[in-house]
Amino acid sequence: MTNNIAPELNRRRRAAWAAFGSIREVRDQVSDPDLKASIFSASVLPAMCYATETWPDNKTIAKAIMTSHHALERSFLKISRRQQWQQGLRSSDLKERSRLKDPLQYMANSKHRWASHLLRRTDDRWSLRVTEWLPRNKRRPSGRPPTRWADSFSKYFRESGLHWMQVAKDRAMWRSCGPR
Repeated sequence: MTNNIAPELNRRRRAAWAAFGSIREVRDQVSDPDLKASIFSASVLPAMCYATETWPDNKTIAKAIMTSHHALERSFLKISRRQQWQQGLRSSDLKERSRLKDPLQYMANSKHRWASHLLRRTDDRWSLRVTEWLPRNKRRPSGRPPTRWADSFSKYFRESGLHWMQVAKDRAMWRSCGPR
C-alpha cells in the first residue's frame, strides 16, 4: 500500500484557489493590508491546509504547498511572476508586503495540536490504536523508507531521550515543546 497523497494535495490546492476567488470582491474593497491578510488567513489558509495534520512531513509536500502559497501570494498582491522578476523581488519580499501567515507553520501547529488531542483521548478509537500500533512481522523497505506520520515527533524528541507519546499526554509539557 502506498500512501500517495498527490490527489488530496491537488484537491487542497483547488480548494485554496476557490476560497481565494470567493474573497476577491471583499479583498478589492478593503484597503487595510492587515485586514486583507486576516481575511486571507481566515478563509484561504484553512482551505489549503485542511486535514494536513494527518499528513507526514516531507519535502515534497512542503514544496508543493509553498509553491501554491507563493502563487496565491503573488495573486493577492496583484504581481505577476514577470513583474516579480523585473522588480527583483524575492519571495521573502513578497511575504513582508503581504503579511500572510506561513502555511508550513500553520500545518506544524495543526499537527502538533492533533497529536496531543489524539493521545489524550480516553476512549478506544481506531485513530489512537493505529497511531500506537507497531506491526510485528513487517519490515520497512530497504533504502530510504517513506516518511511516517510520527517520524517528525520521534526525530524531535530523540535528542532529549523522551518518547513523544508520553510527552503528548501531558498538555502543559507538550505545549512548551511545540512549534512556534
